[in-house]
Amino acid sequence: MQNERKEFTMKDFCEIFKALRKEKGLTQDQIAEILGTSPQTISRWETGTSCPDITMLPAIASYFDITTDELLGIKKPVKKQKILYIQFRWQESADVVNKYLDEGWTIKELQSHPLYDQHPEGVVIIEKVIYE
Repeated sequence: MQNERKEFTMKDFCEIFKALRKEKGLTQDQIAEILGTSPQTISRWETGTSCPDITMLPAIASYFDITTDELLGIKKPVKKQKILYIQFRWQESADVVNKYLDEGWTIKELQSHPLYDQHPEGVVIIEKVIYE
């Protein structure tokens, strides 16, 4: 299975930036002041007639509390790792959990299993998401 990577387009940035600004309830004037640029520059970014200097991307992403990849609309294929168990207090729990792990169950599904209700302190779970 090959990883498909979505290519960046200026349209992605324009739409994302504008949506983030509106989500925060900011005008172009307000975001321009926050980012230390002009409202005309913000307008050009949102219409796609220009783009921010690459050195501004981290500050913009940080302000909106997202990654630069998210700001640019770059999607990385995400692969969920198997659920990792760091502790078993009862062998019965370990056997059941391993069976369901092999079937790809999620934490939420495992926590709804009757065994979890019987021994919630016996099953400690961590789910990690990694990028390929």
